[in-house]
Amino acid sequence: MLADNFSDNDAWRLTAYKELVSLVNSLFSNFLGDYCCNCQSVIGRLPEAENEAFELLEGVYPGCCHRGAGDIFRLEGESSERASLAPGIVVALQNERRQKMQLSGTGGGTYSFRRHRDGALVKGAHCCYFAEQGCLLGNLKGPLCINFICPPMRSDLLVVCAGDDCLVGPEHDFMFIYRSLAIISYDCRDEVEREILLFRRKLQALEDKCRAFLIERQAQSLYSLYN
Repeated sequence: MLADNFSDNDAWRLTAYKELVSLVNSLFSNFLGDYCCNCQSVIGRLPEAENEAFELLEGVYPGCCHRGAGDIFRLEGESSERASLAPGIVVALQNERRQKMQLSGTGGGTYSFRRHRDGALVKGAHCCYFAEQGCLLGNLKGPLCINFICPPMRSDLLVVCAGDDCLVGPEHDFMFIYRSLAIISYDCRDEVEREILLFRRKLQALEDKCRAFLIERQAQSLYSLYN
């Protein structure tokens, strides 16, 4: 049951939030998921990777899904009064997460690897919603989880878009998702519905570009082309 102070205003905002997360999840499922499943290979493309190569010894390397990532609700780059997801959405989101985790099982866990350059043993912890099969949250992911894409992924998407970043967005704000979440959090219902519609159109345009790009090159995935 939701908290007693959960209002109708919070309810439709949460619905809009979950709709946007579902849309981003679909994009990753269709075109980008291989990058995350093969994170260790993808980060090998980073300029600094030559000195940071490692051998995984235990657990699953979580990539971006490190401890605490799922509970970061900041909206980077937004004005101070809109710099976090609306409190009502956060409360409802956390409540639904607790219910889902009770059904889905337990995430979290640890991993360890040995860094090649100095032989150091490094240990870390997964996000509490991250399991061996990946994220358990579905459409309850946090802002950081759907906003961040790694530099290699962004670079490949810019190739797909012929260098035009109007769809991909800046490095700190993939597809301007933080801006969309600020609108969902604080603007009127008509404006939120308009933003969801615009986001759907942007997402469809990006997916169409990805699909055409792969068909032209007779490739199964972006990951297979560039990694």
